[in-house]
Amino acid sequence: MLLSNGTELVYRVRVHPRARHVRIVVSRRHGLVVTVPRGFDRTRIPGILERKRGWIERMLSRLPMKPEPYRPPERIALSAIGEEWAVEYERGNPERVTLVQRSDRTLLVSGAVDHPNVVRRILERWLTIQARQHLVPWLRRTAADLELKLNGATVRTQRTLWGSCSHRNTISLNARLLLLPPDLVRYVFIHELVHIPHPNHSREFWQAVAVHVPDYRDKLKDLKHRMESLAI
Repeated sequence: MLLSNGTELVYRVRVHPRARHVRIVVSRRHGLVVTVPRGFDRTRIPGILERKRGWIERMLSRLPMKPEPYRPPERIALSAIGEEWAVEYERGNPERVTLVQRSDRTLLVSGAVDHPNVVRRILERWLTIQARQHLVPWLRRTAADLELKLNGATVRTQRTLWGSCSHRNTISLNARLLLLPPDLVRYVFIHELVHIPHPNHSREFWQAVAVHVPDYRDKLKDLKHRMESLAI
């Protein structure tokens, strides 16, 4: 499919086991992503995109021509647990980057600190470790409060999902949840945990969520606006 400026439309297809309809998302980080249900006939996608051509071109036109360069942070606020960490950088061995966590809530990053993407990876690794220490026990306590059986929990640094629940009742959490306010983290936990008895987004699912989070619609809107902006 050619756009009006003569360039070929590039998009990525993502299969989601709980998707019930085709969903098209345009973002600065990922471009155009088409999410489809499992077993969906992919030959239908070009026709769907053609019907959405006007909307797609408007959304793409609003994206910046170049992504903003990554700037390593001077502070990292773990809002979910009320902690703030200072980050200091020290040039050293150009072959690697190391991180030392000090007792005064300071992170010392040393080595090849002139390579932002390398620095980003080591900070995300630190964030993932913190998330395993704080988010997983919190999730287990929430599961116990809801009297739901959680079979396991993992933590990753994800770009598109705050969390997911597998058919084995194992929940995967986004490490960046630590950067959110506690009420939003709790909502994500409840959302994923309610998928244990309701592995879909049916009316019954949302009714069950509303029992614990009556303003879940507001939480959903808030989370959608935060995914692109929250990073370390």
